[in-house]
Amino acid sequence: MNTMKVGTSVSATMLNRSFSAAMVESFLFIIIDSTAIVGNVFVIVAISRNPALRKITNWYIFSLAISDLFVAVTCFPLSLGASIKGQWLYSDAMCQLQGHVIQVWMCFSLTIVAVTAVNRYYRVVRPVLYRKIFTKRLTMIITAACLFSSALLAIGMMFIMRANFQFGPHFFCTPNFTNRKLKKMVSLPIFLAFILISMMVVIFCYFKVYRVVHRHVILVCPNLRAEAFHWQNKNSFTCRVDEINATKMVFVIITVNCLLWIPVCIIGALYVCDIALPRWTHLMYDYLLFITAATNPLIYGLMNKAFRDEYARIVKCEKIT
Repeated sequence: MNTMKVGTSVSATMLNRSFSAAMVESFLFIIIDSTAIVGNVFVIVAISRNPALRKITNWYIFSLAISDLFVAVTCFPLSLGASIKGQWLYSDAMCQLQGHVIQVWMCFSLTIVAVTAVNRYYRVVRPVLYRKIFTKRLTMIITAACLFSSALLAIGMMFIMRANFQFGPHFFCTPNFTNRKLKKMVSLPIFLAFILISMMVVIFCYFKVYRVVHRHVILVCPNLRAEAFHWQNKNSFTCRVDEINATKMVFVIITVNCLLWIPVCIIGALYVCDIALPRWTHLMYDYLLFITAATNPLIYGLMNKAFRDEYARIVKCEKIT
């Protein structure tokens, strides 16, 4: 195996860590990776075996879970080994592969979060158009298009910039731009524009959704409760409540993702601008980035009773009746 040369002083401090620091940092990687693997497996199995969970919105959740699981199985263990030893233990080809996979995964995750927000916007604000636009077939096409565009952006930019990946200062391989001027002129604007567009779409969609849901809760729900109580007709009430709960769950997912991705993007932008940062910021970058693959399954279990019940049946090895 080849050991890649650590090119920065920040990376060099990895080799000079105390034994306790190396163990603590590596243990955190183990916890995050284990949570990501187990949690996303639960999500994939739950949606696959329960027809009630195969809703259009959950297909985006399903695709994101597959993406997170793939990265947690293929890329995170490499970073764990690097964390334990303080240096890259694998070949340069593995470094290039890990770097490209993580770049595509990052772009795909942000794109799916934005598309999910658009899905919720149409479901709550434009329900008539929602039934026409968001069919299962079109949802699969949109998901495939998100993956293709993410791969095109991530890999294409590396090809155009003639950049390869190297280990350090993070515990995974990051782009190494040889042309610093071109890096700031091209890669930084693309990086920020991609993040900014995704966040603006999310904020706009959920601002509109919040207004509709808030109005619905204040004006409509009391009438629906009265109707359900007097006429024992709870179908429309249950349907509306389920949609509100689903919207709240997706909103929490998007909020948590934004809270995790915003500092990641800030640190990444500063790093691209060649601004010197202390090692703890790079370590925080790694943890926050990897945590994004582990949080969603926890949110589903905490906020969605259907997911929570299905998780329990999976643990007990019960069949769906």
